Amino acid sequence: MSTDFPQYGTTCVEGEYRFHFDPGYLVCRSECSPFYSCHAQNFCNSCKEMDFMLYHPEKKELWLIEVKDYRFNARPKVQDLVEKLCRKVRDCLFLLRTAALCAPEEEPAEGISLREMAQLSLKAKHIRIAFTIELGGTGLYPPKSLLAHIRDLLYHQIRFIDPQMICLPITESGGVGPWHISPAGNAHSARIQRRIEEARLVRERKLLEQRRKAAWEKSEKRKAERQKNSIPLWKLRAKMREKGKRK
Repeated sequence: MSTDFPQYGTTCVEGEYRFHFDPGYLVCRSECSPFYSCHAQNFCNSCKEMDFMLYHPEKKELWLIEVKDYRFNARPKVQDLVEKLCRKVRDCLFLLRTAALCAPEEEPAEGISLREMAQLSLKAKHIRIAFTIELGGTGLYPPKSLLAHIRDLLYHQIRFIDPQMICLPITESGGVGPWHISPAGNAHSARIQRRIEEARLVRERKLLEQRRKAAWEKSEKRKAERQKNSIPLWKLRAKMREKGKRK
């Protein structure tokens, strides 16, 4: 996989890959939007999103891009996968129209806000759909043959939206659309990075609480020892005699 790219614009990490988008394309990630995660995601029990939304103001071109990597996780049945991917397209189009009217101003961790992307998308003259999928070992069927079958099923559903729909392995999709791909290394997407940071803060709070509790217990123990040592010896002996008599 080549890592020598022409000049590019926004870069984003998804899974193990870094996507380098061509200059001029504005990028939006629904997962960075509180409007999506707190409201739209729960609409009708579940509203799905796609990993990247791109818009080019001059070309008036809207891209919806989904990234799936099944090399390390179990893949759904082919028909279930096709239905899942088609639903993502449908829900994403619903999300854009709704967000254009209802989403508030937000400051996302990556790219432009969902509201801005939604309002820009209303001016689009072309909608492009891209599914980038890594299947890994699939048993009886070679990955390329199975992906070709998945592509045919998707095309039958999606062609009325985009007759030039893309369905390729992640590593082969760079250059076919307005992006190139390189390994992400140890980098994470903004959403994952936020979760890592939140987990780190939780661990630090717990450790601080444990330290405070230990310090308090140590202080109380010292206080009890000081009180004990401040009692005259004759009183201590008297108390011991009293306890002996009570027994």
